[in-house]
Amino acid sequence: MLMTELAKERFQPPPNKPPGKTLAGKVLFAVRSIADVQVASVLRDLKPWLAAKSGSLLEVGCGVQPYRHLVPETCHYTGLDWEQSEAGFSYRHADTVYYTGDTFPFGDASFDSLFHTEVLEHVFDVGRFLRECRRTLKPGGEMFFSVPFQARYHYIPYDYYRYTPAALARLLAEAGFQKVSVVPRGNDICVAAYKNLALSYRWLQGGLPGKIMAMISLPLALFCLAVCHLTLRLKVGSVDDCLGYSVVAQA
Repeated sequence: MLMTELAKERFQPPPNKPPGKTLAGKVLFAVRSIADVQVASVLRDLKPWLAAKSGSLLEVGCGVQPYRHLVPETCHYTGLDWEQSEAGFSYRHADTVYYTGDTFPFGDASFDSLFHTEVLEHVFDVGRFLRECRRTLKPGGEMFFSVPFQARYHYIPYDYYRYTPAALARLLAEAGFQKVSVVPRGNDICVAAYKNLALSYRWLQGGLPGKIMAMISLPLALFCLAVCHLTLRLKVGSVDDCLGYSVVAQA
């Protein structure tokens, strides 16, 4: 009964799509990168990490590969995702390796580096997943990933966890990773503004009354969006209540 009731309130975030080669696609990606504060904060940390990479690169839980265009030409990119992604998350991408969700379909030490963004909260057996990441990385290879801390319940029923830095450090150590760095994305001021934005975005996804409320609250939403980006840039506020975390660890 509980899951049925939750399903009625199901709110699927709009898909994070790659910019493509068209002007419209690039504009939509740029707008998403500004309007979606979680995406903006992930990009802030992911872009410089990717720019420094070369060799074989695996993206786990790649979705429709929204960040593949950021991968340097010096990298050989492979995208991996769950075979039930179309049924569970409403997407499928032709240039992707799909697997059962257990053992990655690659040999030991296959990749120089690996990344996943906003994926770990959707993985129930986290220990096994991280051990697979460690197994497929070459010795000394590096993994980057991001997780949300303040985010609504989404992609129901495949949203399982929110992580603290202490939990992330312990899980990674148990999986065999070392040199772990956990960096907060945002702060409590940003989160307060982000929560107001989330309400406006939910209204936009609803019927006519919701859209009217979203239009009425547009000035406040724009103000909150500006506050989010300003506090992200200035790094003010408390990071103990943040949007999420960016993590780098070495195999």
